[in-house]
Amino acid sequence: MTLTDEQIDLLIKLPKLVINPNLKMRLQRSSLQVTYELQELEGEREFKLYLRQNPKDPESYSCGLIYVADGPDQSVTLCRYNGSNHIHCNSLEDDEPIHFKCHIHRASERYIALGDKAEKYAETTDRYTTYEGALVCILEDCNISGLDAPKGSAVSGEQISLW
Repeated sequence: MTLTDEQIDLLIKLPKLVINPNLKMRLQRSSLQVTYELQELEGEREFKLYLRQNPKDPESYSCGLIYVADGPDQSVTLCRYNGSNHIHCNSLEDDEPIHFKCHIHRASERYIALGDKAEKYAETTDRYTTYEGALVCILEDCNISGLDAPKGSAVSGEQISLW
């Protein structure tokens, strides 16, 4: 699948609604995981929001937004918000590696054109330092409603059941 940077921006900013908000996290391959289905509010596009947390390592987590285009085989991860438990390198840039800092991956036209992971590019962030903070950020940044943010966050609402 090919997407331009402008199309990626549009898909991320579209208002989306979680259509199965009552799912609970389940243990899969040593991480607690859940994948929600999302629907574009004023259109037909479908998305998924996945949340993963390693219960043994609080810095090992990922919250990601997937665009489901023409079926599951055509899906592309638009962005993901990762914890600080690993080193990340942007292979197309001459940047210094990201050493054990929270970072946000974002799909880019350049990486898609090379056949690499669409969302391989990442930048460090100080907007969150926890799984709950990453969840709040992705809900805000990706215009996702229908899933309450954790209590005490910048987004009002009830606490989300993580376990």
